[in-house]
Amino acid sequence: MQFLPGAPQVDHMKNVLRLKTTLLLLAVGLSIGILFALQFQAPQTRVFNPVSPFIALQDSKTSLTADQADLKNSISTIRDEISKQQDSLKSTKKSTKGIVEQVEELKIIAGLTQLKQRGLVITLADSQSKDVTIDSIVHAADLRDIVNVLWGTKAQAISINDQRLVSTSSVDSIVNTILVNNTKIANPFIIKVVGDQSKMKQALLSGDNLKDILRRQKSNGLIYNVESSPEVTVTAFDGGFAIKHSKVKE
Repeated sequence: MQFLPGAPQVDHMKNVLRLKTTLLLLAVGLSIGILFALQFQAPQTRVFNPVSPFIALQDSKTSLTADQADLKNSISTIRDEISKQQDSLKSTKKSTKGIVEQVEELKIIAGLTQLKQRGLVITLADSQSKDVTIDSIVHAADLRDIVNVLWGTKAQAISINDQRLVSTSSVDSIVNTILVNNTKIANPFIIKVVGDQSKMKQALLSGDNLKDILRRQKSNGLIYNVESSPEVTVTAFDGGFAIKHSKVKE
């Protein structure tokens, strides 16, 4: 025979069940509250102001640019002092004079001397059209192509926006910024070159060497001008030489 619980016993069981449910909900609520409290007390790892990273990058860029300018000024000052000492040695002994003259020739080859001779002035610039496309703007590859053509004509000296090109020079780009010798340069790009004018001009305007630039000049308004000049000034290299993976021959 099976006995069913009476009414007082059923009410007691219901009260116990309600109490357990209430305690369970209270525990869950306290846990959630503690988690929220810990989250607000923890240090925030995200930057809420989206402008802050940009300002930090701008400050770093300004600082690095200033440091670069200071280093270039220091290099220029030291080279001027070396030149004065060489001039002093040149006037003392004949044997020393010959050595100094050899050093001067090597300085010209290395790009450490400013040159003023007949040459070309090349202007490469973005199209002035409002419709900007990948073919209407200047890329680092365009400058490299022109420089390679000029070296192929045995040009004596080349500069881009007064940045002298030497054996360790690079022409690179980061997003839409073009760097020459790790220095930012801006549109328009003025290339100055000393060498055989007719030979260089023929190579630059030939449809065989710079097909892409000439095509974009005609179709997309890319600015590309080549002019002869009786006196072109190519500035001296004002950077440092970082030579790696070389050994002194014994």
